[in-house]
Amino acid sequence: MDEPRPAEGWPDSPLTTDEARDLLDEDVVAVWVMDHDEDTRETVLTKNDPNDAVIELILETSTNFRMYSYTHGVNGTAWMDYGETEKGTDGAEMMLDTLESYHVLVGDPGR
Repeated sequence: MDEPRPAEGWPDSPLTTDEARDLLDEDVVAVWVMDHDEDTRETVLTKNDPNDAVIELILETSTNFRMYSYTHGVNGTAWMDYGETEKGTDGAEMMLDTLESYHVLVGDPGR
């Protein structure tokens, strides 16, 4: 994974579950989300954020994985882009281990 950088074109708030589902398109074959414990969610989220807020996800395409996280940073809260990991590489093996902490929200992983 790359050093995180602000994700361009992403909202200033966490995604709802429906918004995360909407990321599935002709390129994205699966949307993976992490179920954080309440302590983690309370650290990142405010009372104004939706109850079903998604704060960490991985978009899987037929050729790669792309990881995003909603976090507190120097400039406030923002979505961070952790870059792309190409399938079939050593990095992809590590990503598969990471995905054990996620579940598929929508899509057909492994395509």
